[in-house]
Amino acid sequence: MVLTVGIVFFGVTYTTPTVRRNRVWLVWGVLNVAATVINVAALADLVPSAMLQYAYWHPWLAVLGIGYLVTALYNWESPQIRHQERVVYAATGVVTLGLLAGSLGPLRAFVTLNIFAIGAVVHLVPIGHDVLADAVLIARRQ
Repeated sequence: MVLTVGIVFFGVTYTTPTVRRNRVWLVWGVLNVAATVINVAALADLVPSAMLQYAYWHPWLAVLGIGYLVTALYNWESPQIRHQERVVYAATGVVTLGLLAGSLGPLRAFVTLNIFAIGAVVHLVPIGHDVLADAVLIARRQ
């Protein structure tokens, strides 16, 4: 929760207005706040006991899945995000939401046992792709 608040504070305070006003970042911010609220509600015992098992990491898979899909699909023609990056974001979003859906049924044990590794991969694949794509682009320019 502290990290989420810190990221939101930093984003609102220290980013340029063009970044701060970007609708994709607004969506990510709302999703992160919503997941944090659900986590806090669970800790405060405000979530019905039948739903408690879904109140901790499930919201974060939803955040990542929806966030990456919005990032991929928003303003599709904008050159700010390369087509290849959009494909990676979209694929990551679909896979994440698929894992979320599967965690409610046949993939429950797999996702539950590997949630931290899954979270790491879901974060690192798009970021890693962006870093590598930028490195290749820079190398080609030189």
